[in-house]
Amino acid sequence: MDRAGDRTSRGELCPDCEAELDGHESSSSTPGSAVCSRCGSQRAAGNGLGEAPQTTAGVTNQSPPLGGFVLVWRNWMLRLLERMYWIGTFTGSLILLVFGGFIPVTRGWLNNEVDGWSDVVGALGGVWFAVDTKDPDSDLGPVLARVDAPLLFSTIEKVGRRVGVKPPSQVRLTYLPCCGVVAWGRSRALLIGLPLFRVLTQGELRAIVAHELAHLARGDATAAARSARFVEGLELAVGRNGRRVRGPLGAWARFCLREASWLIEPVARGQEARADRCAAAIAGGSAAASALVKVAVVQPLFREVLESYDPNNSGEMSLYAFFRAFWYRLPAEVHTAMRLSVLTSRHGSHDPAHPPLPDRIASLQAYSDPASVNGDGQPATTFLGDLEIFEEMLHNRLFGLPIVEPSIFHRAGTRSRSI
Repeated sequence: MDRAGDRTSRGELCPDCEAELDGHESSSSTPGSAVCSRCGSQRAAGNGLGEAPQTTAGVTNQSPPLGGFVLVWRNWMLRLLERMYWIGTFTGSLILLVFGGFIPVTRGWLNNEVDGWSDVVGALGGVWFAVDTKDPDSDLGPVLARVDAPLLFSTIEKVGRRVGVKPPSQVRLTYLPCCGVVAWGRSRALLIGLPLFRVLTQGELRAIVAHELAHLARGDATAAARSARFVEGLELAVGRNGRRVRGPLGAWARFCLREASWLIEPVARGQEARADRCAAAIAGGSAAASALVKVAVVQPLFREVLESYDPNNSGEMSLYAFFRAFWYRLPAEVHTAMRLSVLTSRHGSHDPAHPPLPDRIASLQAYSDPASVNGDGQPATTFLGDLEIFEEMLHNRLFGLPIVEPSIFHRAGTRSRSI
């Protein structure tokens, strides 16, 4: 049953946290409004899932409905398409091996180009890739302990209570200026990009934490995330192999990629819009919008810094110290120009998983700012005890520790052994 059609039996739902709205009016609320018992947001009577609150100026953000049978159907079709892809690719590979496909596979094996099932499928013109995250330490950053950032953990717990989700089992510092939530097995991890601590304020980082925990609360990091990883992995595999994706298996991979991309786009965008509303309800529309703009500005800048940084010719300056010096020396006019370019570029890059940034900013600005929390205007660097230590740690993980040259000397009283 469509969620919008089910309101009569369940009552109105809060568009921020999707909890059931109270049927009574508070003393401070406007006539005909309802108050959410979970997040405290005030909604006009008749507003349901997918409608943003009305501001004092009377501006209402009309967002498309995020629930309903259509999105449920797309989710199930994505899972079915993933299973069909693996079964079809496996069966097609066996058939091709029987009817002459063993020749290019054998040739590749003799040339040391085939080492495993994924290489066999690649030699036959298809793609085979991994979806599950098995070793988070291989591509994610180090685990952050509570003693290292007590204020950050306290903020995560408070936001988690507002969202209605248990805090993730791990908080990890990742290398790039991005945030997210990942799941593998029974573990859930919140990822926070280390460069963002130099860019954001406490209030802006709180908005990002609320956004990511909203994904965690609604299962976007578990069942829904697997479909997203499948589509992303298939797109990367097809793009990486290029002309090698050919024949029946290549046509099957391209067909599945086209259908999966069409299915997942409204699902992923609906999840992002829902998480944006939750972040704005908890941290305020201004903080959530400012955080989005700053992250959109700093990501391409950090990529440029990463491309121009040479660890062998930078002296003792780490990558993150290099970025910090570059960021703080940018003139205010350049900051303003970059923000304007981000806000005015609607079609700069097509991202099926995220709505256009100007649309997200417009929807967030419809939310009023709550009472200021102590420290919201302070830099997010105050969340971590000693940020320089973490910057050095992640730099060493990226570029490796310096090589210690062996010494020809030995401790007094010992002798070197020759062979």
